[in-house]
Amino acid sequence: MDLAAGRGYQEQGMATAYWPVGWPAILAFGYTVIGSMPATILIINLLSALGTMLLILWFGRMVTGQELVGRIALLAYALYPNHIAYAGQAATEPVYTLIAMAAFALMIAGGKHSRLLLISGLLFGIGTLVKPQTIMFPVGAAIAMALVFRGYSWRLAVRAAVIVYLSLLLVVLPWAYRNWNVFGEFVLVSTNGGTALLLGANDQLTGDHFEYQHTPVFTQFGIPWDQRVARQLELDRKQKEAGSRWIREHPGEYIAWMPKKVVLLWLKDTDGFWAFDRTYPNATPWIRMVQYLNQAFYVLVLLLALLAALPAFTGMIRRHDEKARLALLYCMPVFVSLLGAVFTGQIRYHFPAMPFLFLAAAWWLVARGQSSSSPAAGVD
Repeated sequence: MDLAAGRGYQEQGMATAYWPVGWPAILAFGYTVIGSMPATILIINLLSALGTMLLILWFGRMVTGQELVGRIALLAYALYPNHIAYAGQAATEPVYTLIAMAAFALMIAGGKHSRLLLISGLLFGIGTLVKPQTIMFPVGAAIAMALVFRGYSWRLAVRAAVIVYLSLLLVVLPWAYRNWNVFGEFVLVSTNGGTALLLGANDQLTGDHFEYQHTPVFTQFGIPWDQRVARQLELDRKQKEAGSRWIREHPGEYIAWMPKKVVLLWLKDTDGFWAFDRTYPNATPWIRMVQYLNQAFYVLVLLLALLAALPAFTGMIRRHDEKARLALLYCMPVFVSLLGAVFTGQIRYHFPAMPFLFLAAAWWLVARGQSSSSPAAGVD
């Protein structure tokens, strides 16, 4: 509301950069236009869902050349309970999924076209303001494209990455300049990077998020919790130092936790229902029933996507054009898994990868159906 009222990005009456500004700025813009925050949240989420589903169709055509794959994935995603549960929540996941997916699509479609790459970079810049880790995705995407597309040379991949990153910085650097004016220090997007690192590297590590503010993990810094905003730069530095020191002192334990964090990241799919538990406590049995149905649906999609992974990556290695393109569907799943391994395996972090996994699962179903209906080899 402070942003919409022109008072700047504040928390507790003080200028802040603790949380990334992207999502609050999107909400503020929507509220300025619509005039109602509940309506703003609902409209933004519905438009994000619509855009994501249209992109599912596009990726289905681009990756497989088959409209049917995109349609099956679209139908399944439209019925996906966790996706539906996010519709009325002020959470970053729906809009971020759209932004990241659109930016990736434009980067793929851009190829040698600088204009599309420029727009892709602008979207990646907005995505970085929503989730700062997004800044690492384009370089991985460029590498994947060079491996997948036979006519896409490493020179073209470097060129695409340079254009995308220059465009990305056009969006992000003005916010970094604002932070310099406010704090007197360089802060690219937000000051919660230390928190993210520390939660994944400490003596009470769980592999997931935990309420650490009343534990020695936080109290060691001597900063009262109610001063975390006023002293956010100091806190960020201390948390980064503590997390980095713990990794240096416990390298084996940190590495051993990485696969466990990835398992935690993908173990469940209930993040969209958290708000319902608090808002509708009397409806908990019904919510649980839907959660169980969602979990079964989710596990099925994961299993089918895993089955599709083998032909995708063997196709990439053998430079089989049609199957190699399937590997692009795994860029976001691999990206969020790496983030989970380094930081924490919070289940909501896999949400942006789900449209791609629905597409991979749909491809496997279609391929399986086509192979079972084709005549047996050697039979007239």
